[in-house]
Amino acid sequence: MIPLAFLLLQSASPAQAAVPPPATVSPPVALSIGDEEKTIVVVGHRIEDSERALAACIDRQCPPKEEIDASLAHAENQFLAGNYADAQRTLSKARGRNMKYRKELPVEVGDLLRASGRMLALIGQSDAARITAIDSLDALKSGLPSTDRRIFVQRLAVGDAFAKEGRLIAARDVYNKVANQADAAGDARVKGYALFRVAGMYTAVAREFPDYRDTAYQSLRRVDETTEPDLAAFREAAKLLRCRMEDSRSAEAGRDCAQAMNGKRVATAELIYAPPIDLRNWRREDTSSVVTLHGDATPQWADIAFWVAPDGTVRDVDTVRTSPTATETWVKLVTDALGKRVYRPLQLAPSDPGLRRIERYSLVYDVALSTGSRIRTRSTIPHVEILDLTVEPRTS
Repeated sequence: MIPLAFLLLQSASPAQAAVPPPATVSPPVALSIGDEEKTIVVVGHRIEDSERALAACIDRQCPPKEEIDASLAHAENQFLAGNYADAQRTLSKARGRNMKYRKELPVEVGDLLRASGRMLALIGQSDAARITAIDSLDALKSGLPSTDRRIFVQRLAVGDAFAKEGRLIAARDVYNKVANQADAAGDARVKGYALFRVAGMYTAVAREFPDYRDTAYQSLRRVDETTEPDLAAFREAAKLLRCRMEDSRSAEAGRDCAQAMNGKRVATAELIYAPPIDLRNWRREDTSSVVTLHGDATPQWADIAFWVAPDGTVRDVDTVRTSPTATETWVKLVTDALGKRVYRPLQLAPSDPGLRRIERYSLVYDVALSTGSRIRTRSTIPHVEILDLTVEPRTS
């Protein structure tokens, strides 16, 4: 398990944003930075305990690998408690102490930098998050063979950072580079992920900007035209991305399209359709923000639990806990969108309650340059970051 490995499902943006969110359709199989497929889980302990453990490790000058693990564990606990800035400070200090070991411990330092980049994104530091993703890639490259899968996967993360900033050409070029490198290395799965990301990005954009529809269909055809047996699941998933395009016709068309193709039963929760979280009405209804000159530096957040029923629908959506500042209006938009998700049917009896999931939703205002100025301030346009906190059952 990669400590503090937050699984980003999607970002939600208001209409005023440059581009809509990245892909929400889950890729057909799990992809891990490690050598094996592993489930990403986030399990927290008492902050006081992890703080003492980290301090003791530093005091006795423990080995760098052990200190990185202790830093990640403490930052994870701070994140779960909603202390985002504290979590980032913990990771930043760990980076300062351990960057010199990147050649000897490329994977461990890469993990540390990747976690730091994700926390930077959660506190609205999108530029720093992108740069840190590149630093993580460089750390891996400093100590691993150029064809190592972990390098390919981290380069995809760099592409993701570009995509989230609306830099579509840069993201596309990174994804295509990974596709070509993975193809040359004989790694069909990573090639599939790279092609799928291009298709997912452009179908998301085309849903809001019709001029991108031709580009989206071209990217889908690239997936369709693959012939490797290992990419069959990606070709099937591309059909679901086409359903995303139906969202531009009506609110229900994309969901109906996904449900019509939803025949295969699976053992785990596989998301095949997720509507965007529309913050436009929230901006109008939340009168407290009308005169706001800039957004909040501290993200609002909410942990929301729900059940994936045997038929793939979502039931019993429940807000488990929120930050003290979280407003009901945007949380309701989140729960409304969550209730419209579609998962593949489960290999469970109709009477079974299904699978319980829990996700962290954070309302983030990015730091950006003010119009006509060199001064960096918080944007007044928020977006939602979604992170999976589900603890998966262990398999033998």
